[in-house]
Amino acid sequence: MKRYRSRLFLLSVAACLAACATARTPEEKSPLGMSGIPPPPLVPQPEGTPLPPRDPRIAERWPPEIKRLVDNMLTLYAKAPDERPPTVKEVEQKMGITLTERPLKPQEARTWHKRFVISGTPYMDPPSMPHGGLGEFYGISRARPPGGMTQHLQLVTAPARSGYCLDPYELAVYTGSTFVNNDTSPHANVRSWSPAYVWGMFKWSNTSRYGGPYFSIILGQERDPTTRQILSTGCVSEIAVVGKYQEEEK
Repeated sequence: MKRYRSRLFLLSVAACLAACATARTPEEKSPLGMSGIPPPPLVPQPEGTPLPPRDPRIAERWPPEIKRLVDNMLTLYAKAPDERPPTVKEVEQKMGITLTERPLKPQEARTWHKRFVISGTPYMDPPSMPHGGLGEFYGISRARPPGGMTQHLQLVTAPARSGYCLDPYELAVYTGSTFVNNDTSPHANVRSWSPAYVWGMFKWSNTSRYGGPYFSIILGQERDPTTRQILSTGCVSEIAVVGKYQEEEK
């Protein structure tokens, strides 16, 4: 009888331990890791030091609306050119904005198929400044080969508008993306480099423009008024995405 009771006791303990292990399983499989706590803030390292591996948890410190804008931008366009591009209405619905087509200027007709005025954005409406400066932008351009179309969308995240400084290095770690120089100025001292994922890279562009595989950013950087040397990395002022397709979706 005593042996029977001992066996029952041991079976009860084993069942309890199994239940506890099962209860811990969701936490261990959580996409945020073992504890669900975001990683510590990034600590700048010497120039050329590799950034930490991609870690989406870093966005847990961002305001929800900033994370939502970034996520929607990065998932707006398919990565394969043979996939169907979003229609104008779908771009509006995905981004929560309103796009109103405007007439093309004579000099625009050579390159652009359609241009739109954006309204309803959280950080730039109104007013919006022209493309090329700090501002919103959406257009569909003609691209090669003949019949090709390219959709361009640019939105503002500048702290003067959003109230939050989006650190470009945090954005890099969030996406795991490498960056090259998007400086298209005619100056002879434009620096070029292989796709980089290192500390210091966001001080290498004269125009503070950087391109990732599927998106680009412009930084609002502080410069020495005399030497034009970059004094601080700055915040992400604009994010732009581009989708290339064989033809425009009607």
